[in-house]
Amino acid sequence: MSSTGSQIDQKLDEWGSRLFNVSTETLPRPRRSRNVRLSSAKFTSTGGRLSTPQARATYVRQKLQAMVRRAPQVMVKLVRAPKGMKGISNNLTYISRDGQLEIEDQDGQVILGKEAVDDLKAEWRDGGMPIAADSTMRDAFHLVLSMPTRTDPLSVQRAARDFATREFSGFQYAMVLHTFETDPDPNPSPHPHVHVTVKAAGLDGFRLNPRKADLQRWREGFAEALREHGIEATTTSRIHRTTHERWTVRHLPEPSKKGETLERLKRTTRRHGRVQEVMRNYEQVMRALARSDRGEDRQLAADLVRYLSERSREVSKTRSPERDRSS
Repeated sequence: MSSTGSQIDQKLDEWGSRLFNVSTETLPRPRRSRNVRLSSAKFTSTGGRLSTPQARATYVRQKLQAMVRRAPQVMVKLVRAPKGMKGISNNLTYISRDGQLEIEDQDGQVILGKEAVDDLKAEWRDGGMPIAADSTMRDAFHLVLSMPTRTDPLSVQRAARDFATREFSGFQYAMVLHTFETDPDPNPSPHPHVHVTVKAAGLDGFRLNPRKADLQRWREGFAEALREHGIEATTTSRIHRTTHERWTVRHLPEPSKKGETLERLKRTTRRHGRVQEVMRNYEQVMRALARSDRGEDRQLAADLVRYLSERSREVSKTRSPERDRSS
């Protein structure tokens, strides 16, 4: 690699890693302890595969290219956690549509029908760490992995399977594919999605306790699995998709609500500062790409300028004076 190319990669690593919260170190998966947090790092840990500046620069380029192509955004949502076996039982009934849809467990076994689902519930209740009928603890976690309409459902299912195998090794889990065509619900979602319910206590007795950084890692992991199955996907956060505030504080209402409104104003100010920081990072990344000897880097810089300009115009339209007066 030329010295210029190395300098460009260093700049992309420096500013792009800030932009996408990529760790500049090789962060090992945290050692388990009871009630462990899966991750407490400020940045998203990617294990060892982004342990060099060149690897992180390549990752940043891929994220930017997916952004300017407007690649589909993955959705990984952590739904309210079931508590006690009653909550888990209701959850398994819901995601399987009372046994009408196939459940796939951590061993690849397929469970279909009410009796088979009842057997699975008994296995969760009594196997490993037993679960009481009523509990105040989060005894399971319910995730929804979703993609836009017209995404191949079987590819979504395969990607979800690979994601769950990597992320929840040593835990019992149940996953169910929902599609518009197969979901017996009267109002099925048009978006192919997979429900994944994970028993909080692992087979070794240790518990999941996910935090915000873990949810981001799950998004990245699901997007990576989708790409491995030929589905273009990205995980750009909301703040990268807009450059304006979604709302503003125009006046202070009656005194009883003044404190609440002031706190909202503080949050808006903090968000504005975050947006400015993001845009400064983009500016540095675009400058680095524009100075590159590689034609594809210079093209990416031009694409980014066009993309961010278009996004700014789109957001401005949604915040037009006419729209504000009518809201």
